[in-house]
Amino acid sequence: MLDFTYFFFLLAAIAIGWVLGRGSAKKKVADYSEHEHSLVQSYAQGLNYLLSERHDDTIDKFIDSLEVSQATFDTHLALGSLLRRRGEYDQAIRVHQNLLGRPSLSRISQNKAQLELACDYIAAGWLDRAERLLQELVETSQELKSVSLERLIEVYRDEREWAKAIHAVNLLHGRRFKRLSADWAPVQAHFCCELADESIASKDYLSARKHIDSALSYERDSVRANLLWGRLEYLLGKPREAIKVLQRIPKQNPDYIPEILELLITCYGDLEDGKGLDRYLESLLKEYPSNSVLIALAGRIQEQDSEAAAAAFMGKQLALRPSLRGLGRFLDLHIDSTQGRARENLSLLKTLIDQLIASRPHYRCSNCGFSGNQLHWLCPSCKHWDSVRSVKGIEGE
Repeated sequence: MLDFTYFFFLLAAIAIGWVLGRGSAKKKVADYSEHEHSLVQSYAQGLNYLLSERHDDTIDKFIDSLEVSQATFDTHLALGSLLRRRGEYDQAIRVHQNLLGRPSLSRISQNKAQLELACDYIAAGWLDRAERLLQELVETSQELKSVSLERLIEVYRDEREWAKAIHAVNLLHGRRFKRLSADWAPVQAHFCCELADESIASKDYLSARKHIDSALSYERDSVRANLLWGRLEYLLGKPREAIKVLQRIPKQNPDYIPEILELLITCYGDLEDGKGLDRYLESLLKEYPSNSVLIALAGRIQEQDSEAAAAAFMGKQLALRPSLRGLGRFLDLHIDSTQGRARENLSLLKTLIDQLIASRPHYRCSNCGFSGNQLHWLCPSCKHWDSVRSVKGIEGE
């Protein structure tokens, strides 16, 4: 059975053939010229290849048979776009390059073909080529400037050229606007956070603070910016300030509580404020129940009291909110206090639970379903920001 999209182009090709024939009839031409005969022959061969699914030959014959003009421009453009969506990037590039090589087309048509070619290059991973084409369009085509900037931002994002991406977003919205739209403000904040992350890695803390401030100016409740801010305060030897910043995050988005716990516990430890940590963990468990908080609090009870007390605490909590991670920790607390066959059975059960937990993803994208064991601020699959979160339920948080 023919692919529906190719069937569509078959119909389009027949329609174009009819138009050519109608135009020929109007001119009352009795016989085809040698050139016209060649075109019709190529056209017929193209249909034959289409029917036999010889797609490479089909493209060649359609390029030969359909003369590029303003009348057929949209057909060529649609064919190239279809090939790109199907993942046939080389073929799409050939179609759009063929359009660019026709000086008879209008300037706007040439620019549209150039934009489509840049999109082909992006899809194929040839970002440097796409960047050059898009930069030229931004400078020369007022009609396509906005969409070219949007595609250019995608290129800079994938190239990790964060400063250029920030500049492109500002160009897209115009410098006279002080605030970005609700769609672009979080994106711009993430670009600033990427620069802050790089600055922290290189120990350029002054630049890191500037980038964090910029991120928060775009999105005041940016979880990522506050995480970086807390991390920066800790690196600067200010654990108390770090705690204040990190404690804002649960109110901003409780999904990210697991991401703050390790640094939060470290900061309280540096201040030797165990009671303060316990109070805060208890408040988190009450307001925003999660397995990460539960396990951290059980660890505190074990340190200050006993394994038995921690196990009793875990048992009560598991009755309220059963989970694999909680059960695994519960078994840990019981294994050391058992002997003989019972210990072997508990150890076997713990091994099986650990294997089950390891086989399950810890994070999942709410937009496309991508899953993994690492937090990505930008989903590697669908390229959405802030869509990857910790998995909830019995297998997650």
